[in-house]
Amino acid sequence: MVRAAVTERPGRIGVREFPLPEPEPGAVLMKVRYSGICGTDKHTFRGENRQYAGTPHARDLIYPLICGHENVGRVAAIGGEVLDSEGGRLKVGDRIVPAANVACGRCHFCRNNLPYYLCENMEDYGNSLHCGPPPHLFGGWSEYMYLLPGTLIFRVPDELPDHVAVLTEIMAVTHGVEKALALLGLMGGPGFANAVAVLGRSGFVIW
Repeated sequence: MVRAAVTERPGRIGVREFPLPEPEPGAVLMKVRYSGICGTDKHTFRGENRQYAGTPHARDLIYPLICGHENVGRVAAIGGEVLDSEGGRLKVGDRIVPAANVACGRCHFCRNNLPYYLCENMEDYGNSLHCGPPPHLFGGWSEYMYLLPGTLIFRVPDELPDHVAVLTEIMAVTHGVEKALALLGLMGGPGFANAVAVLGRSGFVIW
């Protein structure tokens, strides 16, 4: 059995046990070393469960769930042959950082090989992927985490300690914003170095 810290409902976290799963073809079971606490996890705990509000992809979280999408760990089991982000074959014992999201592989952006975080139907570990259906372990606040087929997995260099590697997802957000802005510019939208004013009843902010 695997122990996990489960957000059972807004304002309540408890420890539950789940069966240790065998990974399906293309999946990876990761022994978690560290898992971060994101601002998103804070909102989930508070019950602020509406994600991507105001967009075509708005959705509500489903409780209970295992939070934790900033993770580092080691490969504990593999479902067949699984490749890392650079095309190398993963093996048991490899130290890895999994992507925080899983792209659908079907939408316009996925079919045209654009960055996975532009996916129109992206699922998020520790958020939209809750612990109701087996294999349950879709968040890092657990002894083991189940990584679905299609998850980007990054091998951690030997010289990078775990307590730094766990920050990978945080640093990647900046790259994602820059890439999204670049693509927006290619599609006729505003590019870099533009001024943006955000107006509200209590004042305004100029970027």
